Amino acid sequence: MADFCITAVKYSNDRKHIEWLIVKEEKPTSIGLDRVVARAFVADLIRLKKATFQTRTIMQDGKYQVGAQVHVIDEVYLTTNRNSSERDNLENLPEF
Repeated sequence: MADFCITAVKYSNDRKHIEWLIVKEEKPTSIGLDRVVARAFVADLIRLKKATFQTRTIMQDGKYQVGAQVHVIDEVYLTTNRNSSERDNLENLPEF
């Protein structure tokens, strides 16, 4: 279990990268309230090994399904795939 989950994203005006995320704290039996945080802050937490993140998607029954672990590339970009793509890779999450 990760420390936090990412449930939605907001892209920059030019749609080249994610700027904001909706993050929820992972708890043993539930997940916390929505927090809107900057992508750079999440990348810093992961890079500094201060917190772990994973994606979660909401299902038709209203429950969240656990997704992939989130990693950082070049200390800035968020990805669920450990590759060298300099681009945020959370495109399966809904936008807000």
